[in-house]
Amino acid sequence: MSTNLELIKAVGVSGSPSPSSRSKILLEHTLVQLATKGVDVQLLDLTELPADALLGRRKDPLVYEAVQQASQATILVLATPIYRATYTGQLKAFLDLFPPNALHGSVAGLIATGASPYHALAIDHGLRPLVASLGGLSAAQAIYVTDSEFPDKEHLPPQLSKVTVDLAEELYRLAQALAVAVA
Repeated sequence: MSTNLELIKAVGVSGSPSPSSRSKILLEHTLVQLATKGVDVQLLDLTELPADALLGRRKDPLVYEAVQQASQATILVLATPIYRATYTGQLKAFLDLFPPNALHGSVAGLIATGASPYHALAIDHGLRPLVASLGGLSAAQAIYVTDSEFPDKEHLPPQLSKVTVDLAEELYRLAQALAVAVA
């Protein structure tokens, strides 16, 4: 975790099995907003990592490096579609590789998408406890978007662009406060 305000690093983790998912698009927009604040941003797409290594069946330098980058980020943004009322298995498998308290001193932004509004609480029932179990602090704001709110993946509706701006702003302010608190 960075303690220097000038070196705030954000890592976005796309937990979707689809390379063009709505959750990844929202993640990318949030990272762009953080970059406009001078944050060093990086996107990790879990589909690009070897599945056997994500499942812990073998060691792999790409997965090791991804875990290191994500766990050492000041800001971690997790994005996932909601399947069966929870986040994806590949996101769970990735975060299972983190050591205890790996997110201590980090702030996490949470983004989820789903087919219906009935799974919006998956953020509060699944993702927030997951971040807390690793010692991280979740931003108060989170993004949950249904397919009907984001029907055309080619055009982000203005109201969704605004929520990515708002989440990025909160994450940035929390990261600044954490950096000052641990300095």
